[in-house]
Parts: sequence; structure tokens; C-alpha cells
Amino acid sequence: MAADSTAKKRGSYKSSEQVRRRLLEAAIVEFADHGFEGASTRAIARRAGAHQPQINYHFESKDALWRAAMDMLLEEIDGFITIPDDDAEIRSAMETMIRGLVHFAAARPEMHRIMIKEASSPGQRLTWLVETHVRPRYDAFRIGWDALAAAGHSDHIPPELAYHLMVGAASLLHANAPEAEALVGVRASDPATVEAHADAMVRLFIR
Repeated sequence: MAADSTAKKRGSYKSSEQVRRRLLEAAIVEFADHGFEGASTRAIARRAGAHQPQINYHFESKDALWRAAMDMLLEEIDGFITIPDDDAEIRSAMETMIRGLVHFAAARPEMHRIMIKEASSPGQRLTWLVETHVRPRYDAFRIGWDALAAAGHSDHIPPELAYHLMVGAASLLHANAPEAEALVGVRASDPATVEAHADAMVRLFIR
């Protein structure tokens, strides 16, 4: 009986975690499409195949759900990007970082769409996002970029400009994928396009 009870608890926990994950994935899409204010918890629950009260059970509020979704996205990016912390092999390390940034943008175009919506005006969510996630990553990027320039592998573009130039160049094609396909027939998610994009980024930013 004890073994059966333990198995049921494990199954219930796994099911609960699956619901939580589905809610996060649904929230990312809804926040990317409609922004925080325009996204409804009812639509998020429906997209996730869950019930609306389950959002409060797992996240307490819409704001908590948004923050958890951003936590997940920004932690995911670290699986694609490793920012170098020393000068050894700085050129190859920064090239790997740039390629990772492009691949993340292709895998998660919602990230840039959410950032555009949140970054367009000041507010508590933007402040939290910058201080919790963006600033630490920018500080690490700045160190790597300055080392790259000092080694003669890039132009001396101020890091605050290089950062936004790089993020925009990596993300816009994928965030605006329907426009790219309508304009020139390019499928942004095509693996060959992603690789060509990454190659172009490396040529643009690294000598």
C-alpha cells in the first residue's frame, strides 16, 4: 500500500509539473502576441489545455506567471550562449556566443517580441527584467566585447551600442519572420537560413 501511495504521489507531481510547463509555454506565446496587458489568463489556460484556477495554483497571479515565463526564457538562453570570462581564445569564444545568440533567437522568437513590448516604456516589469536578468548578462558581454576589441578582432564600437546592435541583428529576422517570408520568401526558421544568418553576424562583428 505504501508503495502504491508513493507511486501515486510521484505521478501526481509529474502531472502537476507538466501542467505548469504547459502554462509557461502558453504564456510565452500569449505575452509575445498580445503583451502583458493584452494577454488573458483565460486564453493562456485554454492554450495550455488547463483550467484558469490552475494558474493561480501554480503562479498566484498573472504577474508571477509573466516573471516565471521570463525566468524560463532567460535561463534557456544560457544553454545557447556562453560569454567568455577571460582573454584566452577570445575570438572563437565570442564567435560561439554570436552563433548561440542567433540560434536562440530562431528557437525562441517570442523572446524578442516580448522584450520589444516591455522595453518600449518604463515600468516595474522592465525594471525587474533589467536588474534580474539583462544587466548581469550585459556586464558579462561588455567584458568580452572589450577584450575582443583590445585583441584587435573587432572595431572599437562602444559596448552599449555593440550590445544592442548585436541583439537586434540576431533577433529581428526571427521576431519578424512573417514579414521576411512575405517580402523575400525567406523562412527564418529554415536551418540553412539560421546558419547563413549566424555566418553573416560573425562577419559583421568579428574581424
